[in-house]
Amino acid sequence: MNVRNLEDIRAKDQKLYEALTDIINQHLNTSQQTNSNPIGNPEPPPAIAGLKVSASNGHFQVAINDPNPIYRGVSYFVEHADNPNFTNPHVEELGASRNANFFFGNSTRYFRAYSAYGSSSPGAPAYHGDPAAPEPVSGGGSIAGPDFLASQGSGTGSPGQGLSGPGPIPFRSTDGAPPIRKT
Repeated sequence: MNVRNLEDIRAKDQKLYEALTDIINQHLNTSQQTNSNPIGNPEPPPAIAGLKVSASNGHFQVAINDPNPIYRGVSYFVEHADNPNFTNPHVEELGASRNANFFFGNSTRYFRAYSAYGSSSPGAPAYHGDPAAPEPVSGGGSIAGPDFLASQGSGTGSPGQGLSGPGPIPFRSTDGAPPIRKT
C-alpha cells in the first residue's frame, strides 16, 4: 500500500504517522493472508509442472505435479473432454488436493489441469501428454461411460468454457454491473 506524503506526515504528526503505519501493516498482512492484490487483479499461480492420468476398469486416477512456490489457498482444477481440443470440457475442482479418482466407465477422455487462487485467474494448464497433442486415456472395463451432459463451466466462466477455475473475470452479470450483495 502506497500512502502519499507519509514522510511529511511523520515530520508533522508522529501519532498520525504511527496510526497510518499500523493501518498499512494490517492491510499488507490481510492482503498476504487472502492472496489478494489491493491495487489490481492478483497474479495467478505459476503453471503446474505436469499431469499424469492412468485408468483401469473405468476408474481414472489423476496426479498433478506442482513443485512451485505457492500461497495457502491454492486450488487445483482438472478438466476432461471427449476431444483433444477441449471443446465443452467438464471441470472438476480438487481444492487443495493434487490427486483425484474419478469413475467415467469405459470411456476415452483427454485431461488438462491448472491451479488458481480464489481471487485470481487460472494459471497456465498442463496436459496429459503433449500440449499440442494431448494423449487420450481409455477407462477400460465392462461398464460403459456416462452420457456427459453439456458442460456448465466453472466460476464466472460461461457454459462450455474451459480454463476458468474460479473465474477469468471478477464478476459475471447480465447488465455489465457487478451483482448486488445482500446483507
